[in-house]
Amino acid sequence: MFRKLLIVLGVLVVILGGTFLYFKDTILGTVEFAKQTKETVSTVSAVNEKMPALIQKAKENQKNATDANAANDNSAEKEIKKELVTVKQELKKLTETEPPAKLKNIHEQLAAHSDEANQKIDEYIKQIDNGTFNPEEFQALYEQMKNSPEFKEAEKYLKLLR
Repeated sequence: MFRKLLIVLGVLVVILGGTFLYFKDTILGTVEFAKQTKETVSTVSAVNEKMPALIQKAKENQKNATDANAANDNSAEKEIKKELVTVKQELKKLTETEPPAKLKNIHEQLAAHSDEANQKIDEYIKQIDNGTFNPEEFQALYEQMKNSPEFKEAEKYLKLLR
């Protein structure tokens, strides 16, 4: 009886080991994708929390610099640029991470939206570099983005990943 149990357990170990080896790449790929997704979510959420205060500071700095003699304090704009670059880098890492087969469609949609977001980010970085950044316009776009159905849907899923 004990011998039969050992044989059954041995066969199960071989089967399970073979199954793991067969699906190893899928399992490891899924873990890597989940890890990168969580990292991106954390970074983007942190930027999202900082952005309203940075926009407000940039608006105040621009209002205070209307006097021709006043020096324009663009530290808020530089910080906004830094945060936008961070988001862009995180989106790039996520879109370059190979998704599990079941998430390929979602990943392709994410990549398409990421390209769109990167174009907007590049526009604002260019404006900051050229000194033509308009925090009012940026705030309007930011508020529009936050109120979009896509953002609300993404937020719902992001909360699940935390």
